[in-house]
Amino acid sequence: MTNKQIAGAFDELANLMELHEEDDFRIRSYRNAYLNLRKIDRPLADMTDAEIKSIKGVGPAIAGKIRELADSGKMATLEKYRAQTPPGVVDMLEVNGFGPKKVRIVWKEMGVESVGELWYACNENRLVEYKGFGLKTQEDLKNKLEYYLKSRDKLHLDAAEEEADFVCTWLSGRLPGAKIAVVGELRRRCAVISALEILVAHDGDMAPAFDGQTLNLEEQKNDVYLARLENNTQIRLYHCEPAAFGSKLFKYTGSTGFIDAFVKARPGLDFKDLDSEEAVFSKAGVPFIEPELREPGFDIASPPVNLIVDSDIRGVLHVHTDWSDGLHSLRDMCEHAQSLGYQYIGITDHSQSAFYANGLKPDRVLAQMEAIDELNVEMAPFRIFKGIESDIL
Repeated sequence: MTNKQIAGAFDELANLMELHEEDDFRIRSYRNAYLNLRKIDRPLADMTDAEIKSIKGVGPAIAGKIRELADSGKMATLEKYRAQTPPGVVDMLEVNGFGPKKVRIVWKEMGVESVGELWYACNENRLVEYKGFGLKTQEDLKNKLEYYLKSRDKLHLDAAEEEADFVCTWLSGRLPGAKIAVVGELRRRCAVISALEILVAHDGDMAPAFDGQTLNLEEQKNDVYLARLENNTQIRLYHCEPAAFGSKLFKYTGSTGFIDAFVKARPGLDFKDLDSEEAVFSKAGVPFIEPELREPGFDIASPPVNLIVDSDIRGVLHVHTDWSDGLHSLRDMCEHAQSLGYQYIGITDHSQSAFYANGLKPDRVLAQMEAIDELNVEMAPFRIFKGIESDIL
């Protein structure tokens, strides 16, 4: 398991324990473990027991649970609380801004056991009858539930990349010699990914890719395999012969609208069985079109477009540090920005309105500003801008 997954297990455990009204001290210790483990760069699975125990806020009990997760991918205590909680109630804990205390009310007092049931309860104005739920709260929750239902099986680009990297590494080890590439929305670098899709060019059997645990095969239809990771993320694999890798890479990268327009503009041309994607564009007589541009409406006849590259970026303006919920110090963030060639950075830690994220109260805001002033003198001409993330709704 990755550090992120291990840390996430402690966050889930804390939420479930709060839901079941367990000891506050233990809940806080697990929340602190979540926050501290997120900051560890070195893989926890590679650390000795002594090194794990040396982490801030990690005592023998938590260290044992970390080792349990690293070795087996499971934690007995977490599994116990999951077993005591209806799956739909666990789902409710994933709704942004809907914490364990409120989830407990709708579960225990209203008998609601799923996100769908909760949405219906909002529609029927039933929540306003219970303590802590007014009309405004109910309407806000309804909007959050609708967003959750619409996006629950989707991933942000960065999370999708992390999952895909893991799967590609796994497949490379299980299918020696195979050509492996991400396709679909992820290859086109869409901000939100609705399906993780990977192309595998391999002249052998695909069976070794699936072990029933790390990658579990759920369905196969011809050369399309639907599988699922241990964390429940669904993966769609496309299998092809190596000689057709380029054609299939082009096809499955999409988008469908782009592919249809591309093929329609070149009637009579056959783009099958090409071993490289460059060969597809060469056969069509057009320059290579970057995957990010292959969306419906793109003018295929237009001149090549230069995409933004890292060296074009001069700075970033929304950055958190360990003053609130960030992982690294103010100095570390500024030095890293300089190492990337940036000319400026905007520091925007949480304000006191985000108490759950160690938001800055006025005295700490002023203290951070002083620290920024000092670094601006020291690091000139690099510029550090002062900002804050404040919840105003």
